[in-house]
Amino acid sequence: MTAFTIMILTKNEEHNIVRTLKPLGDLTDDLLVVDSGSADHTISLAQQAGARVIQTTWQGYANTKNWAHTQASHDWICSLDADEEIDEVLKKALKDLFSADLSMHVAYMIKRKLVYCGKILHHGSVSNEYRLRIYHKKIGHWNRQAVHEDVEFTEPVQIKKLSGFLLHHSYQSTKEHEDTIDKYAKLFAEQKMKENKTVPFFKAYLSPLFGFIKNYIFRTGFLDGYAGWQFALIEMKYTFRKYQYMRIHHK
Repeated sequence: MTAFTIMILTKNEEHNIVRTLKPLGDLTDDLLVVDSGSADHTISLAQQAGARVIQTTWQGYANTKNWAHTQASHDWICSLDADEEIDEVLKKALKDLFSADLSMHVAYMIKRKLVYCGKILHHGSVSNEYRLRIYHKKIGHWNRQAVHEDVEFTEPVQIKKLSGFLLHHSYQSTKEHEDTIDKYAKLFAEQKMKENKTVPFFKAYLSPLFGFIKNYIFRTGFLDGYAGWQFALIEMKYTFRKYQYMRIHHK
């Protein structure tokens, strides 16, 4: 038997948090919610759902997650987002996994399925999305990427995949999607500027177009209907904006 902490960052997630926490209560004795200044009912709803809530100042995604490690009761971490929901197959996989003794030199990826404006997308760029979410905190930590942070290790690890999936309830509307990609594009540009990276003129215009063609045509995003079209189109805008913000910073 291996004890583990389920770790979730929150800020103003009252519309998501109950759905996320509900299936997790019998998986662990340390259901940890780290909140960064919620002004809604996130904290009270999380506590009612059985979570241990700690409040902190937002330090960016990676730094806040690494700080949360210091508050976790156990060395094994299962990191989830506040808008993710485990399915029954994944729940069983987690129970089976932690019912045995684990080696710290193995980490685990979980598949996500995107719920976009109420519709699950099965194709396009999100058709085969795996995220590394389960790891031992003595050798694993979140890197310093401003966006799309990931786990890095100080020692070699074997990566395995769990069965089941997370439903990622990401965007309730296309406006929410637009607002989010604009924020991420700015963070991306700021990060690349700190690294003294530049982007060629042709890449700033061709990469968004090629990305759209790849995701919507070659990865069959069109099979998801209008939702697939909207998702691919706004993701193309993200690629365009992040390079444009880089070019603006260089002027």
